Amino acid sequence: MTMQEHTPTQPMPTLPPTLTNIGGIYNYQWEQENVQIILERLREDSRRTVTADIRITAQPEGHIHMTRLNLLATRSRNEVARYARERCQRNRDWDAIIEQLCVMTLDLYREGEPVVNLGEVQPSPEPVYRLRPFVVEGEATILYGEGGIGKSMVAAMMAGLVDQNYSTTTCQPIPGKVLYLDFETTADIAARRFQGITKGFGFGGSSSVIYRFCHQSLPADIGEIQRIVAEHNVDLIIVDSAGPACGGDPESAASAINYFTALRSLRKASITIAHRSKGGSVGPFGSVYWVNYPRMAYELKKSQEQDSDEMHVALIHRKVNDGRLQSPQAFCIRWHEGGAVTVKAEEMAEVEEFVEELPIADQCGIAIRNHGPKTVKELAEITGLQARSVSVVLSRNRARFRKVGNQQWDNIAPSLALNVIG
Repeated sequence: MTMQEHTPTQPMPTLPPTLTNIGGIYNYQWEQENVQIILERLREDSRRTVTADIRITAQPEGHIHMTRLNLLATRSRNEVARYARERCQRNRDWDAIIEQLCVMTLDLYREGEPVVNLGEVQPSPEPVYRLRPFVVEGEATILYGEGGIGKSMVAAMMAGLVDQNYSTTTCQPIPGKVLYLDFETTADIAARRFQGITKGFGFGGSSSVIYRFCHQSLPADIGEIQRIVAEHNVDLIIVDSAGPACGGDPESAASAINYFTALRSLRKASITIAHRSKGGSVGPFGSVYWVNYPRMAYELKKSQEQDSDEMHVALIHRKVNDGRLQSPQAFCIRWHEGGAVTVKAEEMAEVEEFVEELPIADQCGIAIRNHGPKTVKELAEITGLQARSVSVVLSRNRARFRKVGNQQWDNIAPSLALNVIG
């Protein structure tokens, strides 16, 4: 059905409006009538009732009306049209204007995304990374772990690389605007953290990251967040953290699905920070959707001495949609006088608590390096690994390990690579 069929039969018909749709915000302009209607926060409930917030302005009158409109209810449309007529000096066909608004919006809403022929799509040879190798463009990454282990600082480091277009030996960003959605702290704390990171980069504390204090859940507030993303041309979104942002019980599948569905509507790269609530759970919470839905999932672990200005953090790749899991990476976060914070990569093997996250061959190599040639049984006791697993790995890596005598094994050429980030 075309809009012309809704045009009233009168000498001066109301022509269809022009429409701009950015980030879920519909901007309708009736130029001939000097009318503008902004429609946002479009929602459909379980009974198929579709509602939206509308703001009507006209010239020369100015603001006319703001209300929640049921797009499918004749009574609701008639009430809005009647109210607009009473507030306006100029004679306009408000019934036609509101009808056009509702029909065009519903048509676009129900049309959804276009169908594409995958045979005609020219895919990139590999994923495009907003921050290689951690964040894929347009996809979700989740960082999770126990409380107080530096998750927010690691996320700030990643955001700072994108914000400042700062490359390291293993991290290459595509520069862009970063939005930080804070569900836990304040702008003062976030500013101190981000400015400290950029001081550590050597940029004197400058930061272009935009910040928003959040008290509603992401699904409930998604309309306003869509507006912010569109208005500021945001490229990377940081959500800190998943528990309050999901708007329900984070242990439930429904909360995880609702959260990531809302996040997906933004069509931007994102990093979600999550606390781990259960020992032994797959991912941060009980539902596997917290790990299955994002493109990348990383678990963080830390090592820190009491009263120390240094924190050692291990970033362990737990899940990827396509490709292979990355090797674990370790960072040393140091707080300096004057507020600067440096984040430097270090060797996993140098932090005792992180050795168990390395491949079995690396764990065996470290044990031999530290204790000398050992038997399979002795290596199993030192590493805490199963003797059978140790035996299989040693036998399969003859280019790296050799037998000394009848029972003991020694290193030939240890291959513990240094993970240098900065």
